[in-house]
Formats: sequence, structure tokens, C-alpha cells
Amino acid sequence: MKYNINQISKTLDKIFSAGFNTEKKILSMMMEDLQRVPDLTSIEMNIIIDLKKAIKSKQIIAFLSGTPEDKERK
Repeated sequence: MKYNINQISKTLDKIFSAGFNTEKKILSMMMEDLQRVPDLTSIEMNIIIDLKKAIKSKQIIAFLSGTPEDKERK
């Protein structure tokens, strides 16, 4: 799913403020940890899930740009 960069930025700000400010901490986030993040919307939860996938697959730029790796120009 493609997200607006402003949505991503707002979500990142929320998780950073809640103490999830490294890739390791973000990857270790569990559902219970989301309670520590104030006022999360369902879209922001999806952003966090997709961000974790992007970190695991080393595709952060593709995630931020909304362009999946398999659809990049070669």
C-alpha cells in the first residue's frame, strides 16, 4: 500500500517519541507496545507494520517512495 509521506512522517514522529527510535527497537515492537504510542490510527498501525517489513527486507527507500522494489526500473 502506498502512503502519503506526511502520514509516514507523522507516524515516525509518534513512534520515535514513544521510544522506538532505532531499527532494532522498531523490529522488536509487539502489538502490546502500540499502546505506548498515543492516538494511533488504523492507517498508522498499517504504516508501522509495513515499515517493519521494509526494515527487514532492507527496502526503506522503496517504502518511503511508495515504489515496491520489484517495480523499480532497472
